[in-house]
Amino acid sequence: MKVSFNTLGCKINQFYTNCLKQKHIQEGNDVVSLEETPDIAYINTCAVTARAGSESRKLYRKAKKNAKEVRILGCQAKLFPEEFKEKYFIDEHNLVDKEFETISSRTRPYVPIQFGCNNFCSYCIVPYARGESYSISDSKIIKNIKKLIRKGYKEVVLTGIHIGNYHYKQKSLKELLSALLDFDIRIRLTSIMPDYFDMDFIRLFENKNLMPHVHLSQQSGSNKILKRMKRKYTREKTLWVAEELRKTREDIRLAGDFIVGFPGETKKDFEDTVNLVEKAYFSHLHIFRYSERPYTLARLYPDEVQDSKRKERANKLKEIGEFQRTEFIRKNLGKVYDVIIEGKSSIGGKWLTGITPNYIKIHFTANGKKKGIVPVEICKLEKGLVYGKTEK
Repeated sequence: MKVSFNTLGCKINQFYTNCLKQKHIQEGNDVVSLEETPDIAYINTCAVTARAGSESRKLYRKAKKNAKEVRILGCQAKLFPEEFKEKYFIDEHNLVDKEFETISSRTRPYVPIQFGCNNFCSYCIVPYARGESYSISDSKIIKNIKKLIRKGYKEVVLTGIHIGNYHYKQKSLKELLSALLDFDIRIRLTSIMPDYFDMDFIRLFENKNLMPHVHLSQQSGSNKILKRMKRKYTREKTLWVAEELRKTREDIRLAGDFIVGFPGETKKDFEDTVNLVEKAYFSHLHIFRYSERPYTLARLYPDEVQDSKRKERANKLKEIGEFQRTEFIRKNLGKVYDVIIEGKSSIGGKWLTGITPNYIKIHFTANGKKKGIVPVEICKLEKGLVYGKTEK
């Protein structure tokens, strides 16, 4: 049987898709693209923006044309089932309740630690789709990581809808991480809010097993807009986090999510965001133009920002992000990092690709080695691509 897997959205969606994919692989099914007329097509939808919802519907229509049977899951399908007239809706909770699958097609498997969200930020539809926050037991997480270590994996990515909300019995994310860092495997975090950081958490980055890459779910650099968004931190807190992290790990890289054109965002508010990006030195940006979503408080705010302004501000922030990315990479030229080989590079030939601990995607050759960790020196940045070399 031929099966196609098609995923939009977050790393949790990717995790769910991987669970389904591994089940079919173990049953002897062939994984194919949507163009190869599959017997079954899974469509994992996303609702975080209006564009994501539109892409979900478009992918569904394509699957209906190409596949004999379509199975739907994800946020857009949960919230707007009338858009997907299918009898096969997948309940993700059934995947969570089962033992997590520890076979992964990724070199750095996702390990979910938390699901759901209680925050109800004024722009966000996700809590309505994902439900209340709940955490996986630390014993189950440790059990799964031990399995991954035995299978030869060198790094895992802890993920969730809001990992800073991890709390199982008396254990917070800090206690969980402290336990996981004792194992011989690299730990990487997905996005987290600035308000979770304190000195005890920052000191965990002294451990070389915790990857020096922090992705902050920041959204704005204006305190006024952060308050309107119902976020629980200030720009000053983010600046403190950035400063203390760099004192702890010199090579750390700061990434961030930002929304531009939120209702009521003035020129001054946007300038505050630009200033924060530059001052905190974000060198990896995910930029979203504000998108009105059903059920959210922000859609009732009257002072809408024109779409042309949203586009203009997104482009300006993108330019700054690209400049700081280039600057960050140049500062790393000549440095050697232990890189996990992720597979063949898009360049072709004998080139491979991998991610440095501080999340620089690098292209290199490895003298015939096709997997594992190799020391790679960052040599040059050319036309947006980073090249490295390994020792002969």
